[in-house]
Amino acid sequence: MTDLARGQKRAAYRVETERLLLRCWSPEDAPVLRAALESSGAHLRPWIPFMKDEPRSLDETAEWLGGHRANFDLGQQFRYAVFHRESGALVGENMLLARVGPGGLEVGYWTHVNCGGHGYAREASCAMIRVGFEAAGADRIEIHCAPGNTASAAIPEKLGFTHEATLRRRAPDTEGVVHDLMIWTLFRDAYPSSPAAAVPVTAFDSLGRRLL
Repeated sequence: MTDLARGQKRAAYRVETERLLLRCWSPEDAPVLRAALESSGAHLRPWIPFMKDEPRSLDETAEWLGGHRANFDLGQQFRYAVFHRESGALVGENMLLARVGPGGLEVGYWTHVNCGGHGYAREASCAMIRVGFEAAGADRIEIHCAPGNTASAAIPEKLGFTHEATLRRRAPDTEGVVHDLMIWTLFRDAYPSSPAAAVPVTAFDSLGRRLL
């Protein structure tokens, strides 16, 4: 799973928590993703960079998800659809992104407008943190968000991350306005005391072998 693994780790293709199922996207998920983005567009647009390319057609969405799956299989970026285990409804997306330099992974997330207030983003992010440290072998995990996105910033704050910096004028939004960017970091040596480490998570590789 990325160059962090040094060939010793396997990517987590399926991750389960108490309430949620996270798995790599498939082009077959295009209809359910389209419905989620059409419902949540106004909610997500101020904060989620990919919304600048919305609305996509169904075919464009399937092609986009095919790219996610290809990057996943190549060990480059790991983007997960998040489903409610009981209802099967799409809750949102969580991701592990290898774009923050050697030894690091970035956790990203968005949540369906109808699924806020239930702790789903926090629960799924805990799963990503555990996978990042325990399966991918990361030395640090970062979460980035705009200061105005208070719901997003609350997650790293509650999970024991350190607010290392707020970088000025670094994050362009979908309308071309450039916002400040908060950098939150959790290092491997601090991870065992993080609330994320205590969240029950199971994870499986592409052959169904258990990783966590």
